[in-house]
Amino acid sequence: MPHSHHLHPLPSIPKISRLGRVLAAAQVLKETLSIVFLGLPLVQEQPLVLLSALPGLTLYLLHWQLALGRVGRVFAAVVWLLTLLDELWGLLLFKELEAPTRGQIRMLHWSYFLGLGIILLALAELAWRWQRNKARARRNVHHQAILAARQRR
Repeated sequence: MPHSHHLHPLPSIPKISRLGRVLAAAQVLKETLSIVFLGLPLVQEQPLVLLSALPGLTLYLLHWQLALGRVGRVFAAVVWLLTLLDELWGLLLFKELEAPTRGQIRMLHWSYFLGLGIILLALAELAWRWQRNKARARRNVHHQAILAARQRR
């Protein structure tokens, strides 16, 4: 029976970086302003708009989790990809409004492009970290030995 000092600990799930948490916090701030200045006036005019906002509200809560750093990188990547889809969905919904005000249009453009920038930065940062860790693993002698053993099977 092996002794406990021979057992390898389970690998931990890589958490998101400080930059990832800052980007998530920036997204939360942007979403909060969008809810207050774009969402609430729309809901007052057309209460059914609230139903289409539910996925975005769910993502809003998930961005809080990202900002607090409680999740892993894979989960973060999924949240950011869904956020990208939600951002595009929100833009399409806003284009369907009958007579948006000039202020609403200006706010939408700021919100959309700022959100898109944050999302793309977050995804790029995650991709860079995955690539960097993959390169480190390839250089790891232990990792090379495992790969060689797998190839011999």
